[in-house]
Amino acid sequence: MRGSVVFEYRCNLCGVTQPAASQAEARVLRARHRDDFHGPDEIVEVGRTRFLDLPREQQIATVAVVLILLVAALIRFG
Repeated sequence: MRGSVVFEYRCNLCGVTQPAASQAEARVLRARHRDDFHGPDEIVEVGRTRFLDLPREQQIATVAVVLILLVAALIRFG
């Protein structure tokens, strides 16, 4: 007699495992576990990031890189 197929739900976030009798039961366990322990998934709309929204260090680094590239282009082609 061949061994019966056993399913198991494994959470990739926290490592919890739960045995299941079928794939359908494993899907139900997954949905219940996510809702109970990790909160429901959601999709949110995020506004565009503007240059002025960046931290000051990133603004300075961006301006420095642009100036270096501009000077290099002027030396190369100017």
